[in-house]
Amino acid sequence: FGGGRGSPAPHVPPAPQIPSWVSEGPSEEAAVCVNCQNNSLGERCQGCRPGFFLLDGACTKYAPSCKGVL
Repeated sequence: FGGGRGSPAPHVPPAPQIPSWVSEGPSEEAAVCVNCQNNSLGERCQGCRPGFFLLDGACTKYAPSCKGVL
């Protein structure tokens, strides 16, 4: 199923495999996010966009008054 990362249309799994794949999904290691939200980015939305930093599990806008020191 890894071939679908570049172009998913030509990599549809064979019909007999679809029910087990849908019920189980890809492994956590193989899963890739396609629409990160809340100013996050990365294959698993694990990082923050420039100008944001991770605070309590959320990407928070960098405040100029912090001057890089928390």
